[in-house]
Amino acid sequence: MKRLLCFCFCLLGGLTLAAQSPGWTVSGTVMDEFGEALPGATVHLDDSAQTMTNAVGAFQLRATLRPKQLTVRCIGYFAHRIVLDTVPTSGRSIRLTIALQPNTVSLPEVAISSKPVESIFEEDFKTNLLDYVFAGKDLVLLVHEGKKYVLRLTDDNGRTIASLELPGVVERLHQSCTGDFHAVGENRAWEFTRSENRLDTFPRYAAAEFHRLVEPCVLEHREHYFFRKSGPFRQSVQYTYFDPERKQHLLAQIRDEVVEAQLLRRYRNILAAYMQTIPDVDKDDILEGKSPLADPMQALNPDNLTKMAETNALVTEIGFFSQLAQDSVYAPLFKIGAELYLLDHQNNRLLRFNVAPWQDESGSLTYHQSAGWKKEVLVDAALERVYGRFQGRGGYLILKEIDLCSGLVGKIYRPTTLPYLAENFKIRSGTLYCIGQPDVNVPNKQLYKANIFKFVE
Repeated sequence: MKRLLCFCFCLLGGLTLAAQSPGWTVSGTVMDEFGEALPGATVHLDDSAQTMTNAVGAFQLRATLRPKQLTVRCIGYFAHRIVLDTVPTSGRSIRLTIALQPNTVSLPEVAISSKPVESIFEEDFKTNLLDYVFAGKDLVLLVHEGKKYVLRLTDDNGRTIASLELPGVVERLHQSCTGDFHAVGENRAWEFTRSENRLDTFPRYAAAEFHRLVEPCVLEHREHYFFRKSGPFRQSVQYTYFDPERKQHLLAQIRDEVVEAQLLRRYRNILAAYMQTIPDVDKDDILEGKSPLADPMQALNPDNLTKMAETNALVTEIGFFSQLAQDSVYAPLFKIGAELYLLDHQNNRLLRFNVAPWQDESGSLTYHQSAGWKKEVLVDAALERVYGRFQGRGGYLILKEIDLCSGLVGKIYRPTTLPYLAENFKIRSGTLYCIGQPDVNVPNKQLYKANIFKFVE
């Protein structure tokens, strides 16, 4: 458990503390973009020492040998790495002044376009846009160019600021609960950061560690860290959190018992039919729990399902099983202002939390019972607004603003000029972003942004 907490709080930084022996001294001050001190920032020196900045943003570290690298992390800011070989020294001392850039955006930083819809990136037959994330007031795009996987830092109009080729296959981007960014592949992951107008990566690590330790942490709020865990067949969700004393607590557990039981019964039938097609030694592994096929938590693994598709009957049954499992429990947890919200669509509840001091209250939800509900909530943190995503006639997008006091629908937005073949929706400061395919006959996609206030009913 200590390893889990250190990993999530430090996110791949150096975790080993060294004795403060005489030798080299590295000291300095950490500031924000306005020159104000940043207390509580974590400073790592190689893999041997770490400390936190004090009330005036100052820090000091010692090392026996000449240090090679210093990394600074602070929630809400891009991690900053400095190669110390290029920094001037005074004897055996190094003095630094470090300014961190915010990785969040407030309302004044993103101008709302007067145009209803704009395209800010367009694929051609040599490039594929795989994913994107907000990076402060800019964006980072994950682009597949031939055999290369490239991160592109762009402004909000699509102008490229910097590019960085990644040394491996990457499938998606992820922003952690502490605000750090990760590029994730099937077997490897990389943390990346922005330093002024360039991109930088930290050493790669196993993708299994990302899925085990980074991805489950969905939210940090006032030194409370909230973790999400899905149950068998994705029919339950459990939220737990660690308080500032690192004690774990249960926040909520949401479960669809009826569908979970149906899927378990179907999976057992599939497994029994599959066992009739395999040798006895493989049957024994399943019966004794040695095979991953015996674990309900791995029942939806595509490799496992493909392995069991030995007959036409099994192919049909597995297809129906997979389709039924797609209707999973959806209960997002997010932060608006000083409060946390959990939308329990399974039990029609809106849960509201405040952690300092701890308070909670609940209300009701009904909007998700309307036709066209796509089981997705979009959060505009800058404007403190929340929208439910729906699909209207012809497959076109509808956004319904959710009143977090009543749980009812407020204004409705219909951005009909966006292509109906669209995915990966995100929103900030009243601007909706998505990856869409404008022509069904041409596979090339575009990254769009739309001023949703132009489409209010």
